[in-house]
Amino acid sequence: MIYSLFLYQSKSGLLLYDKNFQDVSDGKLEMFSAFFSALKSFISEMVLSGSKELKNIELGDYFVLITYIHETEADLVIIADKEDNKAINKLIPKVVKIILEYKELFINWDQSVKTFKILDKPLTELILSKKKLVEGTSLIEKQEVVLKSIWAHRKDLSDELKQSLTDEKKILQKKLMETENFKDKLVLTEKLIQISGNLRNEDDFIHFQKQAKRIKDEINDRKLKLQYYLENAKKALSYTLDNLGTKSLKAGDYKDTYLNLYSFSTKLKNLADKDTYKHYQALAKALIDKDELSADDLSQIISKILAMKDDIDYYLPLE
Repeated sequence: MIYSLFLYQSKSGLLLYDKNFQDVSDGKLEMFSAFFSALKSFISEMVLSGSKELKNIELGDYFVLITYIHETEADLVIIADKEDNKAINKLIPKVVKIILEYKELFINWDQSVKTFKILDKPLTELILSKKKLVEGTSLIEKQEVVLKSIWAHRKDLSDELKQSLTDEKKILQKKLMETENFKDKLVLTEKLIQISGNLRNEDDFIHFQKQAKRIKDEINDRKLKLQYYLENAKKALSYTLDNLGTKSLKAGDYKDTYLNLYSFSTKLKNLADKDTYKHYQALAKALIDKDELSADDLSQIISKILAMKDDIDYYLPLE
């Protein structure tokens, strides 16, 4: 089976185009993004260090076949099962022929990877026409084997560097346990993935990869809930104001606005900084304590809530 096809710029090792033909449904691509990043990084290294000729690199039960295309100064890389070596070698000239039809894209590249998306249709049609080469599962089913094979191609670390990385790993793990902010936890987890890879510990690499996925899911879930509570808080407030008639602002029923805005501030906790979520929590509480406010202060609170930006990323720290 062909699992993935890549095109790399030969002189820089920069990934120009990639296409997966494996089963990465149900969020698997996101869950194992660190694994695919490690794989792409390894291939980039091989492209930069390799000679400009057809070559195979074994990765356990799989192989990486690299073909230099002189006219485009790019390397075609195919990851597949060992048993399909001969069939893929016969297919490569056809793949290269398609790529050469678009060689002007490589010569006049505008530095955007989107440029090469035009290759999707012809390359996919060609690969999918060879049914025997696209029937299978995914590299992630044996990612431990692939990771070990990747690391086996690299030079051994010195004892001193191993100890340094091990010490750093312990410090980061301690910080991770003590950290409550989800974005900070994600940064720490991604550093632990990298260190586990450098130490060639596939169990920890996979463990922290899954942990990173759980954190990302939590962040995305909170952002959806933040959007929901914000929209409902502003709707509830607008409804209350529309039904006041000639009554004063203090006569309004702001209970629904309070509940939604308070929930909004609660979901910001562990995602934004303390001052941010406390600010919106205070706005919500002010609606409940309206009788203690002057009419002018209550008016300002209402105006601030109505002026809240709809873009949830506005309330979150920059990436």
